[in-house]
This record gives sequence, C-alpha cells and structure tokens, in this order.
Amino acid sequence: MVQCAVAECTEEGKSQCGRCKQRFYCSADCQQKDWKVHKKNCKSPAATSAQLSPFGQVFNKFSGQSAPMSSTALFFDPMFGYTAARPELVYADLVNAYRLLRLGSHSNATRVSPTVQNMEFGEWMERVVSTGLLPEWWEADVHRAGIDAYTREDAWGRLDRTVSRDEIRNSLDKPARVISLEMMVERIMNNGRLEP
Repeated sequence: MVQCAVAECTEEGKSQCGRCKQRFYCSADCQQKDWKVHKKNCKSPAATSAQLSPFGQVFNKFSGQSAPMSSTALFFDPMFGYTAARPELVYADLVNAYRLLRLGSHSNATRVSPTVQNMEFGEWMERVVSTGLLPEWWEADVHRAGIDAYTREDAWGRLDRTVSRDEIRNSLDKPARVISLEMMVERIMNNGRLEP
C-alpha cells in the first residue's frame, strides 16, 4: 500500500499526480492540500534534466559518444529491467537487501565486521540515502514514512520476520534478481564507511 502523500492522512494513495506521476493521493482534496508544498518540486518527467553523475561518464565505443553513468543503473533503471513505478517495490528491494546483509549472503561477507552486519535498519537506510542509489522520484520525508510503515505492517516487509536467502529469492518476480540485491549490498557498503 502506498500511503497518501499528505502527512496527516492515513488513507491509501490510489491516484498519482498527473504531472510528475511521483506523488500519490487518496483524494482530490488531499492533492489540493499538498499542492502548496508539492508544486515546488513537481515537474513532468520530460522536464527533468539529466544531471552529471558523481560516478563519471560511460563511453560507447560504437557510437563514439559518452553519457553520464547512472548511480542507479543496476538497481532502479528501466533500461536494466527495473520498472518500479510504485514505492512498495523499492521498499521490498531495500528490505530484502538489508536481510541479505544481515544473513551474510553477499561476496563481501567475510570482510564485514559483526557490528556492520548487525546494524539497525535506520542506519542501513541512512547509508542507502547517502549512496545516491534511490530513484529520482524518491522524496526522503514521504518515503521514510512509507518504508517505516512497510517494515512494521506488511506481511513480507516486517523486520521481525526471519527469512532465508532462498525465501528472498523465491519471493522475487525473477529469482535471479537476488544477485542484483547482493550487488546493491556491495554498492551500499563500498560507498560508505564500513566501521561505525
């Protein structure tokens, strides 16, 4: 469930902003209430300009042209098969990647201290945000509340639920995506400090 973008509303956001397609609302009234705040950031997808990536440029030897390397390319880019237009899909991936870290199911597992492997979910999310991996439409305040609700209320997302790597793999639309989640763990860990 995507919660309505209006902070004090607890209803499900079933309609999205017609311009940016990034904010979800339960009603036209809530959308009007939020417009004063949302209009500052509301842009149509075509109006969003490409930004240079801190990760450099990609050179295509066939076309002879270069383009900014996306920090989200392997995880949240439709070009790589990721089509999450709804936040719940991103929430699920972030929770599943966190679970893989906790399980020690990634290639850096032998180099990770128990302190890092047992970090709290809040610290994990701080690291995720600092990596710049999240989709362009991610709004910290709105989605922080959404992922908090997901980890408390969703049958799969609840963090008190213990799952295995096989259960994570079997829960995915394409079981091979577990490798992408392991790569996400690597990127998040390698982008920040490993020791507290």
